[in-house]
Amino acid sequence: MHALLIILFMVIIGAIIGGVTNIIAVRMLFHPFKTYYIFNKRVPFTPGLIPKRRGEIATKIGQVIEEHLLTESLIKAKLNTATSQQAIHDMITEQIGKLKHDNATIHQFAQKFDIEIATLVEDKTDHFISDKLQAYYDNHYTDSIESIVPTEMTTLVDAKVENLHEMLFDRANAYLRSAKGTHDIASMLDTFFAEKGKIIGLLQMFMSKESIADRIQSELIRMTSHPKAKSIAQEIIKDEYSNLKQKPLHEVVNEEQFVTLKGAFKDLVIGYMQIDKNVNKPFNQLMPNFITYLESTFTTKLTHIIIDNVSQKLSPIMKKINLRGLVEEQVNSFELDYIEKLIIDIANKELKLIMSLGFLLGGIIGALQGVIAIFV
Repeated sequence: MHALLIILFMVIIGAIIGGVTNIIAVRMLFHPFKTYYIFNKRVPFTPGLIPKRRGEIATKIGQVIEEHLLTESLIKAKLNTATSQQAIHDMITEQIGKLKHDNATIHQFAQKFDIEIATLVEDKTDHFISDKLQAYYDNHYTDSIESIVPTEMTTLVDAKVENLHEMLFDRANAYLRSAKGTHDIASMLDTFFAEKGKIIGLLQMFMSKESIADRIQSELIRMTSHPKAKSIAQEIIKDEYSNLKQKPLHEVVNEEQFVTLKGAFKDLVIGYMQIDKNVNKPFNQLMPNFITYLESTFTTKLTHIIIDNVSQKLSPIMKKINLRGLVEEQVNSFELDYIEKLIIDIANKELKLIMSLGFLLGGIIGALQGVIAIFV
């Protein structure tokens, strides 16, 4: 009986010693959080293991994640799996579907980025047209009109000018024969008689105003049908046209006139574009064929483009992200009590098992000591 009590006593003592030792050991992993000093001498085992080695732990965690968990090759392989490709494809398709069914407009899309798209497009178009026209004018300032105008246009205008005199005389003949022509001749004759006064009045003693107007009208009509008059007009038009083609641009259109023409052209183009109207028109109405193209072809192409570009740029992206440094910085920013809670939450069962094992091993060792004590 006495021997049994000794063994039991040693088991209890051993279990207490083993269990308390393991509890203290687990506790010392985290505590104390700071270093303590006595007479300027650091107290041993302060701070605890994890607070003391937190920097090294953070570095190792970052290293493990960068070199073994989120590696470049692993991410590339994951991106190129059918599941990832389908997920990217579905996301793009969903966004295109919103453009089609939500009546989304360019204006709404631009507003998300605080951009007044109508004003922006007008300004950009205005500046683009102005810069291009100004550059063209400056580059061809001294060039002849003939060298500037395209050959096809020159040929077309040459053909028109060749018969211009016929058209002018035909129009003049038709005008002179019309009632308006007769009225205008009579009106100009009245003005002429009124300005010349009494001297012209003498002429009216021999001819009436109507007969004078008829005579003038008939002579003008005869002149518009005379071959010689047409030939003279044709030569004059050809000479003026030829001289015009040889003139430099700045003589035909000076800088002041160019500024006016440039402004009018810009207004014409911008007005034709109907920017305010089009930016508020839904995509599926503004560009129906483009939406169809996006749905049928673009989604697959864009999926491959995204995967290919991300795969190619992954190495510099990983370097810029600096995953190891990011993890290390994040771990070092944690409060020590949060790290303790985090580890305990993760390894709670294992830590309890270690403590229980301390009691068990301590009890076994105590039993062995008791047996040895009895026989010794």
